Amino acid sequence: MLAAAFAATAALGAATSATASAATIRDGRARFEVLAPTLIRLEYAADGRFEDRPTLIAANRRLRTTRFTTKVVNGIRVIRTSRLTLRYRVGSGYFRRDNLVILVKVGRRVVSAHPRFTGPPGPPPPPPNPPTRTQAPPNSDPHPAPRTKGNLGGWSRGLDDQTGPIPLHDGLLSRDGWYLLDDSRGVILTHTARGFTVRPSRSAKAYQDGYLFGYGHAYRRGLRDLRALTGAAPLLPRRAFGNWYSRYWPFSAADLQALIRRAHSEHVPLDVLGIDTDFKAPVATFAAVADTVLGIPPTYPYAWNGWNWNTDLFPHPASFVAWLHSQGVAVDLNVHPSIGSRDPRWAATQQRSGGLIAGSTSCNYFMADPQQCGVFDWTNPRHDAAYFALHSPFEREGVDFWWLDWCCDESRARAPGLTEDTWINHLYAAHNRARGSRWPSFARMGASYWSYFGPQEPGAFAEHRQTIHFTGDADATWQMLDFESRFTASEGNIGLPYVSHDIGSFKGKHLADDMYVRWVQFGAFQPINRLHSNHGDRLPWEYSGKARRVAASFLRLRESLGPYLYTLARSAHDSGTPIVRGMYLRWPDQNDAYRYDREYMLGDQLLVAPVAAPGDPGQKTVWFPPGTWVDFFTGKRYRGPRVVKLTVPLERMPVFARAGGIVPYQRYGPHEPVRPPDPLILTVWGGGAGRFRLYEDRGDGLGYLGRSFAFTRIVHDDRGRRGTLVTIGPERGRFPGRVHRRRWELKLIGVARPATVTLNGRRLPGPKVGTKRGWSYDATKRTLVIRTGSLSTSRMARINAAA
Repeated sequence: MLAAAFAATAALGAATSATASAATIRDGRARFEVLAPTLIRLEYAADGRFEDRPTLIAANRRLRTTRFTTKVVNGIRVIRTSRLTLRYRVGSGYFRRDNLVILVKVGRRVVSAHPRFTGPPGPPPPPPNPPTRTQAPPNSDPHPAPRTKGNLGGWSRGLDDQTGPIPLHDGLLSRDGWYLLDDSRGVILTHTARGFTVRPSRSAKAYQDGYLFGYGHAYRRGLRDLRALTGAAPLLPRRAFGNWYSRYWPFSAADLQALIRRAHSEHVPLDVLGIDTDFKAPVATFAAVADTVLGIPPTYPYAWNGWNWNTDLFPHPASFVAWLHSQGVAVDLNVHPSIGSRDPRWAATQQRSGGLIAGSTSCNYFMADPQQCGVFDWTNPRHDAAYFALHSPFEREGVDFWWLDWCCDESRARAPGLTEDTWINHLYAAHNRARGSRWPSFARMGASYWSYFGPQEPGAFAEHRQTIHFTGDADATWQMLDFESRFTASEGNIGLPYVSHDIGSFKGKHLADDMYVRWVQFGAFQPINRLHSNHGDRLPWEYSGKARRVAASFLRLRESLGPYLYTLARSAHDSGTPIVRGMYLRWPDQNDAYRYDREYMLGDQLLVAPVAAPGDPGQKTVWFPPGTWVDFFTGKRYRGPRVVKLTVPLERMPVFARAGGIVPYQRYGPHEPVRPPDPLILTVWGGGAGRFRLYEDRGDGLGYLGRSFAFTRIVHDDRGRRGTLVTIGPERGRFPGRVHRRRWELKLIGVARPATVTLNGRRLPGPKVGTKRGWSYDATKRTLVIRTGSLSTSRMARINAAA
């Protein structure tokens, strides 16, 4: 019996170590590739034809050399790494529960993993033609179960038309400590015009191709392995981590210029302006679609899929875009992937494409105009060329990136084993990179317009390397706000760092004051903070009193966090660890880290627990992990692990810094700075040791993919009664626009008044000697502020506050 044979191998001693060239082990029709101590490829080919080309998912299998041992004992192939053991009965056919087991270390336990491939071990079935649409069903359970027991949840294509929690597809991470990523059907990447080919026909013979991640409770290691196998997330332009604004509304250029000026006068920073579909030349009025777009005056101009500016609204588009850039604002345009036969560019597009596909009911309905609707086949190189040719005139006018709103048109990318969203997002990312742009695709992801929640190909596991996830048109409910905090962290479980919700929801018009403020607070501590609505109110000055003041203050707070968020984005690029992190990533052995899934870590320094309930004050139950946590706004300290029910006034939000934590800030500006900020503010919370590795570069362009960047190491040593030492290391690296001298402002919270403060051994003047260089202490807040004056960034600075 297989179980007995497995047991017999348990007594084996160390076997001969395999060399790097022997990282691939073949047993007849089965092949194993040891890619990392926690990652093994499992491939079975009944016809003996194995696959070495990259796939849409597995873009890179050349990982670092991994030490392992292997032997065959009593007909059982045994492969051991430092973290897992694989056992397969040689010659027993395709992988099944009765012939394959992997032993994984999960905490102090060893668990037996019996990976199960999805579907029969044969060729992929063809996609349905015509496909049928399915969306995620609404779910009243505030904690919907994952599809697979133990899985920590992953992703959904979007939250369109949802009012609260929905079930999620599985992510990589599971409390069981392992996950099988089944790539048996995934398309092969090629250097052909089409860019891919389907898996070869195998005459119905068995074929399996999967990746067994055996990370145990080292969840970050699993995400690092995923990043190594599938590719790195891009580093977004620095301005992406400021504030975004868009609105489904027929703005003119003059309207938007006035809006930017108003934001400046209100001291509300804005960095990215999204222009929704109404920038296009109109073909009808809202009267034609009044039954779907309720509450909009029927005489307003209406455009769905035009590829020309509405020159009544934007008489000089290039000048308008140049003006936005002069104000530090990037611009994206909303596109629906189709074209009407009355569009001036129709004939050229038909000719370039070789003939478009005729759209049917949905496309024609949303055009709201009696004309033919043409849609694209994104697996056809001529269609791709014609599609992106429609974008080129806008790009020459300076448009920065595109907001693909594939909600309602019948464009497609259908091929066996191809994930449609993933492919068009791949094409957008490649298109932008060819232009020298960092911006990836900004779209829904992981599935297709045709199917939100049906059986899916595994393309979602590659989306992190090419997509900012636009989560779509959600409803304005407290349940949805509550769920979005879990949703972002769950999508981190497929390595996705950039999730963009409609802050305030798409469908809500003028929100209740408390709902509006709480949603803005949530956005301020998300990867992307994008205010958006369907003809609704999302700007602070569209509210009054306390709501207006508090919302504006949180948008300023968001902007000040730019250096911190930008560093987290670089970490996501380098390591695969997302910006928003489920609590279990850091505390996998704490049951409450799984139970309290409406709070998360923003990086390693900040615990964020958004309020998603009405009232001022509002209520929030927070689990504090082990250690000491300091209220970001009040300085109050909490010792974990413990659960506390908090009463939170509208002007505050449950955000807590780890004692010893370090968070870099920048001073207020109307937008993200072009150069690295000077001065740079370091907020340090006393009561523990801490460190932070600050990342900087020019803020845009592709130089970060080479060596055009720099890191600065910052260490905080809390010496208790002896005081506090902060060491700012010399900047390592270089890039165009780097600052050679910088002023530092240190804000130490929860520390005693020092007797002296020294900088590199020399005393700094006390509080009565000006403010440009020196220190001051606020006894009521137990806060010490130190200003260093201008220092060379190439030299170490040691700031010692001695008790």
